[in-house]
Amino acid sequence: MSLLNEEPNQITEAKKKASRIRYINLAIIKEITRVWNESNDLIWKDQNPQNILDELGEDADEILEIDEEILNLLSNILGGRRQSELDSILAKKSQRQ
Repeated sequence: MSLLNEEPNQITEAKKKASRIRYINLAIIKEITRVWNESNDLIWKDQNPQNILDELGEDADEILEIDEEILNLLSNILGGRRQSELDSILAKKSQRQ
């Protein structure tokens, strides 16, 4: 087939949507991971994590519950897919005081 007779590579609406779906699914996992790491570090890398938890007051219990739920979510999603990333997260959790 001649170059002059080839049809231009058409990007269909379905291809655009599929690309967007891939992007947003990856982006949400990256963001959840980033936020979990930041929250974890703000509390557990502090010289005195208990001061941070005390300052959170009644919210501390709920934050720690949400933390566990996020860890479960990440374990379910990352396990076997991005295992080294999950292992890093679980190692951080195990280093908590």
